[in-house]
Amino acid sequence: MVADFVSADYGWLTLPDSSERAQVLFKAGKACEGYFTSDDIIEHSATAMDILKKGYPDEEHMLVFDNATTHLKWEEDALSAMKMPKFTPKLGC
Repeated sequence: MVADFVSADYGWLTLPDSSERAQVLFKAGKACEGYFTSDDIIEHSATAMDILKKGYPDEEHMLVFDNATTHLKWEEDALSAMKMPKFTPKLGC
């Protein structure tokens, strides 16, 4: 899997001297590096924002993400319908 940021004006996100880039190469799957999680997305975004601040400080930036399921995140202790029983148990059982 490749995760990267691209600009219509500058192409793939790198510092102007190409010394840093935002690209992440990730071997997805149980037998490889696991899966790209929301924590990975946050880290990738932080890297991108650092590059934008260093290399393009006088411009306004907008990061746009696709609607992939890796972008779903909730608190660890949040209620989840997937963990609830399908039917309400009968009283007294």
